[in-house]
Amino acid sequence: MTNISNYLVTHYKGSYRIKCEYDKSTNQFQRKLDGTFEDIDCYIDCYNNIRIFYYGKSILEVYIPSRIRGCNIIKAIENEFNDNIIFNVVETDSEVLFHFKTKHMDELKKYLRPKTSGSNISPFSSRNLPKNKNYKIPDKELISYKDIVEKIGRKRILDISHGTNNFLKSLVTKSNTWEDIKADMALKGLSGRNYIHSIGKWDEYINYLKEMCGTCE
Repeated sequence: MTNISNYLVTHYKGSYRIKCEYDKSTNQFQRKLDGTFEDIDCYIDCYNNIRIFYYGKSILEVYIPSRIRGCNIIKAIENEFNDNIIFNVVETDSEVLFHFKTKHMDELKKYLRPKTSGSNISPFSSRNLPKNKNYKIPDKELISYKDIVEKIGRKRILDISHGTNNFLKSLVTKSNTWEDIKADMALKGLSGRNYIHSIGKWDEYINYLKEMCGTCE
């Protein structure tokens, strides 16, 4: 990773949720020519869509996508601190940016409200990519799936996850590679189970799980 992006991961991963911009046209993270992730756009994710970037030289840059909220935050900070704890303030009609030294993070976090949930998640985890929450498998088609989950019990629940992944890999062909499948899933924002249903492979998937888990009748 670059030094700038690595600073956030090194100093704040485990404390705050760190995310990275992704390509909206593919719903995947950008990659460099060598195949590694393009990490220059990593940021600390805060409530109200506020983002904190590492600017360099022990300076953090705050982006607030609301002029009113940004001005209120600046006013509150200035009321508490007499010194110039923030600097390089920029205001536009719709947003506010300012800088502060990394040593003041603990003092300013109550105003910026960085998220702590998911603080140990990698910025490039698929959990940070958009999900299609509107796709629903009909209840009548979920009956067989739920029956399998109930029969295997909690101790073997990971078998379902492994089985789903293995079933998806069984769909690989020369013209539809594993990378193609993963890219299609990411673009559609679907989990493995929902994706399988969306491409019309649900019955095959259920039979596969039954055989794998020894629940065939």
